[in-house]
Amino acid sequence: MTPPRSFRSLDFWIVLGVALAVRLVYFFLNSRTNPAFDFLIMDSMHIDAWAKAIASGTAGDAVYFRGPLVPYLFALVYKAGGGVAGVVLLNHLAGAATCALVWLFAREYFSRTVALTAGLVAALYWPSIYVEGEILIEPVYIALVVLSLWRLARAIAQPTLVRLIVAGACVGLAALARPTILVLVPAIPFAFAARLTGTKRAWLQPSLLVVAACALVLLPTTIRNYTVGKTLVPVTWSGGLNFYLGNNPDSDGRSAMIPGAITPWMGGEDEALTIARLQAGDSTLSAGQASRYYARRGADYLVTQPGDAAMLAAKKLYMFWEGPERSNEKYIYFFWDRFGLGRAPMPGFWLISPLALAAMVRLWPRRRELALLYLFVLAYMVGVVAFFVVSRYRLPVTPVLTVFAAWTLVELATAVRARHVRAAASTLALVAVFFAAVNASYPEFMRRRPAHVAISHYTLAGAYSDRGDDEGALIELWHARAAYERAPSKYYGDIAQDIYFKLGSLLYERGKCAEAIKALGEIQPRDPRAHEARFMFAECCEKTGRFPEAGKAYEIVLKTEPGNERALRGFIRCLEATGRWGDAAEARKRLPPSE
Repeated sequence: MTPPRSFRSLDFWIVLGVALAVRLVYFFLNSRTNPAFDFLIMDSMHIDAWAKAIASGTAGDAVYFRGPLVPYLFALVYKAGGGVAGVVLLNHLAGAATCALVWLFAREYFSRTVALTAGLVAALYWPSIYVEGEILIEPVYIALVVLSLWRLARAIAQPTLVRLIVAGACVGLAALARPTILVLVPAIPFAFAARLTGTKRAWLQPSLLVVAACALVLLPTTIRNYTVGKTLVPVTWSGGLNFYLGNNPDSDGRSAMIPGAITPWMGGEDEALTIARLQAGDSTLSAGQASRYYARRGADYLVTQPGDAAMLAAKKLYMFWEGPERSNEKYIYFFWDRFGLGRAPMPGFWLISPLALAAMVRLWPRRRELALLYLFVLAYMVGVVAFFVVSRYRLPVTPVLTVFAAWTLVELATAVRARHVRAAASTLALVAVFFAAVNASYPEFMRRRPAHVAISHYTLAGAYSDRGDDEGALIELWHARAAYERAPSKYYGDIAQDIYFKLGSLLYERGKCAEAIKALGEIQPRDPRAHEARFMFAECCEKTGRFPEAGKAYEIVLKTEPGNERALRGFIRCLEATGRWGDAAEARKRLPPSE
């Protein structure tokens, strides 16, 4: 039995203080020196746009695509004039609160030393700190998840009416941020049953009270969705879509790509709904119907291709536990390393995962006492693997894994101090086995690094362009091209085309034609900007004396745009420069009469 927990504990304030200090340092570096700090892409861009629409009163009345709680909190920050920096600061405060809650949660089950270790590891866990620096839902959501677990632990230990209602309300609030937490609801009765003694159904009443309190918190959102969409959507309608994204013949288990999409998928609800309507051939499809349409397509894949689906599920299961941090927004390693922080000895999933797995094996005899921890990890793992796996989607489970990992670290330290060689060796051997397993994918992951680095430089180029800094954009595009050409990637082929086009355009505008030619010459004919690129290529070739190439390029431009006088005059000049006087005279007849 652990001693009473208290917010007045020195350990609590040590954890909170360290967590805040580290995050404020990162906030200062990120906001002052990162040109992409307020350059938002993909999910960040959509969440930011929604929050700003809420703040301005123009959000509309659509069925919720994402959990509404966090965007509404962000809207309050925007309404108060906080801007992107204010939202990021809110995320960092939520992250610091999560670390303190990890201490409280760990203290429910383990010694003061384990709880302090868990809190400090959480405070220094760099993937969390990085994600807090983005306009994303996760930081606030994770704080609510750990709050829910702590209150559930308290309710399981002493199931009073108030504790049960508070626990359920916390789960409901977390679900309003992201409904994934609801995977825990079926596990709640088992958590109570494992700890409560007495009648065989001692677990039933407290479980029902928790679930009822959770449902009561969600009820206004469900009613609101039904009112505006005339369809039953408890919180969000993106669940069916996300299920399909992670379960289809083209899925790689981590990418949010809709197979066969005519309209490009950029992570927004409008595109997702448009694609569903196009693919279903029904322009009247509602949000709820679209979710069910996507869910059916995902289910069809599981039924019709069970072998492939099983292999994909196994791949996602491994990705859930593996060490590398796979992101689907900005490349997490690149932007973290920009500040030199990658050299700091801060824990990541590569370390937490094997330590936690070792603890889960060693602590199995205490499984009834620790049922909530085991059940949460299992339920959340199933919930993530059922969809698709990237670093920030598994991030909510890391606080519990951190508690397990802290136990392993303390056990190792205790065994070493007591000179229990056999105990220390057996624990180290178990950790080593899991360490080798979860980090085995690093070589393959590192082979993709050049492509990720290229995209990161490309993102920075966009940030510089957004600020009107063409010089900074040009430098980043040079780096992007160099990184991409070191390891060309078919997956990022379209991005490469954009890199070449933007680089060539900037060089063309600056009169650096020799360098522009190389970039513009890489634009493929299928690219929608190929015509514009061909014209710039032609002018640059002409300016550098490459008249035959310039003439051919002008001729291609004129086939698409015969009325382009500037291209026609360039074509004539090239004909004359190569001694084709007759062809030049014939081409002159196509010029408009001079005034």
